[in-house]
Amino acid sequence: MVYFAPMNLALPLALLRSLLGALAVAVALTAPVHAQSVQRIAAIVNDEVISAFDLEQRLLLLLSSSGREPSAEMIRQAQPQVLDSLVEERLQLQEAQRLNIQVSDAEIADGVRFIEEQNRMQSGDLERVLGRSGVGVETLRQQIRTQIAWGKVISRRLRPTVTVGQDEVNAAMARAEQTQGRSEYLVSEIFLSIDSPARRQTVANQARDLVAQLRGGANFAVVAQQNSQGVDAAEGGDMGWVDLAEVPEAVGRVLPTLQVNQVSDPITTQEGIFILLLRDRRAAAAPADPSQVTVNVKQVFLPIAANSPASAAESQMALARTISATVGGCTDLDNVIKDVNTPQSGDIGTVKLADLPPRFRTAVQTLNVGQASDPVRTEEGVHVLMVCDRAAPEIRGPNRDAIENAIGQARLSMMARRYIRDLRRDAVVEYR
Repeated sequence: MVYFAPMNLALPLALLRSLLGALAVAVALTAPVHAQSVQRIAAIVNDEVISAFDLEQRLLLLLSSSGREPSAEMIRQAQPQVLDSLVEERLQLQEAQRLNIQVSDAEIADGVRFIEEQNRMQSGDLERVLGRSGVGVETLRQQIRTQIAWGKVISRRLRPTVTVGQDEVNAAMARAEQTQGRSEYLVSEIFLSIDSPARRQTVANQARDLVAQLRGGANFAVVAQQNSQGVDAAEGGDMGWVDLAEVPEAVGRVLPTLQVNQVSDPITTQEGIFILLLRDRRAAAAPADPSQVTVNVKQVFLPIAANSPASAAESQMALARTISATVGGCTDLDNVIKDVNTPQSGDIGTVKLADLPPRFRTAVQTLNVGQASDPVRTEEGVHVLMVCDRAAPEIRGPNRDAIENAIGQARLSMMARRYIRDLRRDAVVEYR
């Protein structure tokens, strides 16, 4: 069974981040758009009206959270994408209503309250701050309601149908093991779906505008929450740590070229356009370095004086070879150490192979635990070494559960995009 990271049904976290960022700039908005009459219609979605006032309120919320003072040109450029977002949200709410999915006022109130608490506000302060930027708090509440409702739709309709085969996980594990020692990337994304060839240029224009906003200082998590169609949009587009085997090929080509905190150019794929923010990079887990293996070593030492005759040296070497060939295990070696009773015989200690003298390291690095080495001749005498314990360094390898979850999340994201695409295809939408 695959356990996907649960959607936050009680509180969309990126929405909190977006408002916390927006609050810092909302009071600086000196030229808010004047609301048109509520009666003027911007669009009709399956007989439900989106008013011009709805559109203008969302524009103000979007532009305030982008960190830039709205101008007439910015409003003109943003209006089509904001209206498309409102149409999509209306379809999402209609689908939730069809499935009898409810979002309580308490859930929404909890979201507003949490924003105030995180920003050290008193109850009601958020509404007043938004009001100073020309945004009614109901615009925020409606956005929270839609995100919660759509999260419940995805959880009910799609998540139970997502399965990940163990052969897929095995293949991904193999790819991940091949990339050990390479870079991993901490990434946020904005994904813009291309639902039809006719919308390709519109989406491309939207992507270029978003990149300009981001490079102009707009908060990525805010812009992702407001615009991205990926399943991680509710988390500000946060993909977490990924390696190149876990992302689309086109994305994988771009990631290594980015600097930390750099926003990519739009990346076009068959399904849509990605915009990436590289937040950090690190070296992935590498195969164990043999020199970092830790061993507990014991030795039998047979001294050979510098002025000893050749026959005495050969006698000690012969004894060492006999010990090496006949001793069986560390307990047996302990008995030999007692019998030999030379000062340097005994437990050398627990050390890294890298810290042993080169001749000792060569002698023991391939030994099994309890196996005696061939005699090692040094200036002082002859050594017979034995490894009594061995521990490889702990490394961070690919996590099977995390890989299975990543595959499932990618599949869920694709299914969610198809779901909203199908809702759009079957809807009657009229733009005014």
